Amino acid sequence: MTAERYRMPVGMAALALVRSPVSGSGQAGEAHDLFEVAPAGAPHPDFAARAAIWRDQAAGLISVAEAQRRSANVGRAVERRAKSETVSVPRHARPAPSASRQYANAMATTAARDDRLVPQAKALLQVLRARCGKGRETATTKTTLAAIMSRSARSIGRYLRDLERFGYIRTSIRATARGLHTGLVIAISDAVAPFFEQPGALAAWLAEKPIALDTAFTGRAVSGFQGRTRLSPKNQTPNISILRDIRNRFGGKPRPVPDTV
Repeated sequence: MTAERYRMPVGMAALALVRSPVSGSGQAGEAHDLFEVAPAGAPHPDFAARAAIWRDQAAGLISVAEAQRRSANVGRAVERRAKSETVSVPRHARPAPSASRQYANAMATTAARDDRLVPQAKALLQVLRARCGKGRETATTKTTLAAIMSRSARSIGRYLRDLERFGYIRTSIRATARGLHTGLVIAISDAVAPFFEQPGALAAWLAEKPIALDTAFTGRAVSGFQGRTRLSPKNQTPNISILRDIRNRFGGKPRPVPDTV
């Protein structure tokens, strides 16, 4: 029996059992299985599997259509399994990322300290912050983010769902005028932005340290906050207006500091 793959026709099931004129015990008319008197050498596994299928059909256990379907699928499962098996490359042996000039602007560390997020979701949030630039929105696709993060599009979708569930981003579908979906529009929330970009958080900080109203734009360090980056009149225009409103409310005078016991 050769190692080639054979496919038994439908009519061969009836010919599998024949009667030989003389049996091994000398009695005529005894039924023999042709597959049992095969020459020496193990048959191919696919041939043996198809032979077993047609034996079941000859015994009336399965129909002809079912036998044909099973016979056609013999060997395909092994081929699919061999194609799906990929060799996993160790992490230390993977190539380094390509050089890039992209950088992320200031962002809060809330997501980095959130134990509900997986590390890859936190890294994706940093990439989204970098893509937003000075704004709060970016238009992209899951396949683009998958290529950037070296992950599958399905994994990227899972990361985006987790980030949106915990309030770090908001997603919407980008569509054309005719309704054709062309990607996603992702907007980061206030939980990702630094505190000085949020009027409420900035006002709360100024309420805790009223002396910062007079020392924010001077060369002297804020008491109790040595080393903190001072506000700049060039890139903090929204915050300057808030400071001016607070100063005008108190008539240009610093807010009195309550005595502490």
